[in-house]
Amino acid sequence: MMPFRPERGRVTLAYVLLIVEEVALLTLPALIGVTVDRLLNGDRSGLFLLAGGVSVILISGALRRLYDTRVFAAAERRLAEENALGPAPAGIRVARVRQVHELVQTYERSVPEGLSAVVAGLGSLGISIWYDWRVGAAALAVALVLLGLDRLYARQVERLNRLLNDRTEQDLDILRSKDVTVVRTHLDAWRRLRIARSDAEIGIYAINWLLLLGLILGALLLIAHPDATPGAVFAQMSYVLAFAESWNRLPILTERLAQARDVTRRLQPPDVTGNEGAGSRKTGRSSTTSTG
Repeated sequence: MMPFRPERGRVTLAYVLLIVEEVALLTLPALIGVTVDRLLNGDRSGLFLLAGGVSVILISGALRRLYDTRVFAAAERRLAEENALGPAPAGIRVARVRQVHELVQTYERSVPEGLSAVVAGLGSLGISIWYDWRVGAAALAVALVLLGLDRLYARQVERLNRLLNDRTEQDLDILRSKDVTVVRTHLDAWRRLRIARSDAEIGIYAINWLLLLGLILGALLLIAHPDATPGAVFAQMSYVLAFAESWNRLPILTERLAQARDVTRRLQPPDVTGNEGAGSRKTGRSSTTSTG
């Protein structure tokens, strides 16, 4: 949380409240499963337990979001002012103010989504092992493969985001030049980088879903045996689907965190030699720089 040092305590509290909420959400499939089995036996007491649990989760979630918005809005205002009034050239300052908004959005929305995915994934994995160790073992094997694929994707997307941010910081200077060839070259490079990043994202999503689909079908074959009750089947498959959904959110989180790391480096104050932060690039270089 390097960009949020003044707000570190408040941001940490927001994330702690989120984790508590996600742990509570993990109980819902089990509560629904119990309620279904009780209703099939003529017992309606499960409805009150389920209604009470959902009410607590909804109220706590609303209060957390009210708190989150105020914390991150204040942080964005501070960072935007620091960079808008900083010593960098105008083109870089304009780009940095936009990057501040992207950075705060990542920590306000994407990081919580990532924490939710981690809690849901680990919780669902643990509960799946408790229900049926074979399903849990298969889910663990798939998770290890997906982690390896994500590391490869992370390296690729970090490079593409760095090159895109370099281009963004050149926008104002290139538009001021009014050189048609330079502007077209700059925009063509920007287009190629955006397409390359999108293609990489589509590829990782496709591979992830093929693996997760195999897990879901295999789990269904193991879970839906003649002796299983409807409520138990529902609960177990809900946890398998929650596990799959948590891993499906990993690529977008990886991309946004890669962007956040690069922006954070650029927002660091100049060092004692007057150089820009580690991630920044000089805007005066040729616009025909290779896009890699």
